Parts: sequence; C-alpha cells; structure tokens
Amino acid sequence: MGVIVTSTLTWSEHITKVVKKANKILYLLGKTFAKADVNTVTKLYKTYVRPILEYANCVWVPTLQRDINLLESVQRRATRIPYGQVRPSYPDRLNLMKLPSLADRRVRGDMLTTFQAFTNVSSPIRHLFPVNIDGRTRGHRFKLEKDNFRTSIRQTFVTNRVFTEWNALPPEVVESASVPRFKVNYDTFRNRR
Repeated sequence: MGVIVTSTLTWSEHITKVVKKANKILYLLGKTFAKADVNTVTKLYKTYVRPILEYANCVWVPTLQRDINLLESVQRRATRIPYGQVRPSYPDRLNLMKLPSLADRRVRGDMLTTFQAFTNVSSPIRHLFPVNIDGRTRGHRFKLEKDNFRTSIRQTFVTNRVFTEWNALPPEVVESASVPRFKVNYDTFRNRR
C-alpha cells in the first residue's frame, strides 16, 4: 500500500522515506522552474509534491516533533522557490501562496475521513467511530464517544485523534449534504476561527 509499518507502530521510517521522495521531486521542480511565478510554483507543489506527503495520512500521523519538522521542511523549501534569496518569512510565504500548514491539512484529512465514515453506509471503518447516544450532547447529532486507551500508541489512532476537533464542529459542517459541500463548509469554519 505504500506505508511502512514498524513493529512499534512509530512512523519515523515511513516519514523519512516520504520526505526523501518529495525532496527529489521538489529538487527537479526547483531546477526546471527556477524562474516561475508564485502561482505556477503553488500549482506544481500541490500537484506533484503535496500528494506524496499526504498519501494515506489518516493511517499514519507524526507524533515526534522531529518528524513534524521534517515534513514541514519540505513545504518550507517549496515556498522558497519563487522568491530566491530575498524572501518573506515562512508564515508570510504560506499566506501569499494560500497554503495551509501540513498539520492543518492532516486535521482536515482526518475530519474528511470521519465525515465519509458517517455518511457512507457501506464504509468499512464506520464501526470504529462510536457515536455518543446518551442524549446529553449539544451541537450536532454525530458527537463521538470518547474511547478509553492505555497506551500512547492507541492515542494516535484516527478514532482518538479526531474526537475533540470533530465534536467541536458546528451542525452545518457535520450535516453537510456531500463531500464537496463538507470541504467548503469545513474550510469556511476554519477560516472564521
């Protein structure tokens, strides 16, 4: 499937492999399109590099700060291409190129996976998201029930990662009619915060 799983369920080896592959493609894009404008570089990055960094990211998640920094370093390097030596700071480059951080993209991907699990009746992972049915919930009708776990590895499973963020979403986001509508509603909600 393209995801390296170790016996300890740490993702450092997988992240290292993904970052190497993304850096190779980014190097080629940087050499080929060294004089390209911001919009062109942004489209190239979104098309060729970011999918490598985000492939199957609902399964794996970086837990160590060094892995998070390693992933973000690829995007940091990509945003330097159109500016050369004199460039704005990294957060300013992200704003100019209209790119969210990779951590925000991972959260968005987790929310999308959760939404698809709830809305698709034949979803094979639907049973992994226990809905709180005690009737004392405020907000939307798909509030998740907190899962108990004894290990830190279980804490990083998608069903436990999404708990706080998913339950904080307003009903108009969670009860969207379709996946594209959910994406628009979620992005609008995140931009208001």
